[in-house]
Parts: sequence; structure tokens; C-alpha cells
Amino acid sequence: MPLTAQVIVALCAALLVAVADIRTAIGFSSFGVLLYYLVANLAAFGQSGSARRYPRPFQVAGAVGCLALVATVPIPALIAGAAVFAVGILYRLVRLRVEAVRRG
Repeated sequence: MPLTAQVIVALCAALLVAVADIRTAIGFSSFGVLLYYLVANLAAFGQSGSARRYPRPFQVAGAVGCLALVATVPIPALIAGAAVFAVGILYRLVRLRVEAVRRG
């Protein structure tokens, strides 16, 4: 599975660079990376005291920083990134529903 995911991502990246303005492609990539870091900061915020490496204000600052930087992404890249994210969430919800129906 990891190989399949890598090939799909590589093909999508090549297609994006081929058809989009390079600034949009970079913005789209930035959106994805910032979203990833936002999730990481939110996950770290939820850790208990013994598992925590840094105080919670660091995760809050990191999450706010990610959101502030997303505001600088070009609008077309922001829209494309949000659309891809929405498709991923929809796909996941459909898969969960299908699995729940199969289990009865």
C-alpha cells in the first residue's frame, strides 16, 4: 500500500506542476503541509502530562501559526487544497459507512 500511495502522490504532483502555475502548485503543497502541522499541534495539545514534551502554549502557538500562514496561501491553491481535503473526508466517511453496513 505505501508504494501505491507514493505513486499516486507523485502522479498528482506531476500533473499539478504540468497544468498549474508554479505559485499555485507551491501554495497547494504549502496548504497540505500546514494542515499536517496543524493536526500534529492539535494532537500534541491533547497529550497527557507524562507524554507531553513541551507546555501546551507551544502547541497553541503552533496551531495559530499554521492558521495564520494558511491565510497567505494563494486563493486558488487554498480552494484546491480544501477541495482535496473535503474529498478525502467524504471518502473516509463513505468507507466507514460501507464497513459498518457489512458488519451488520
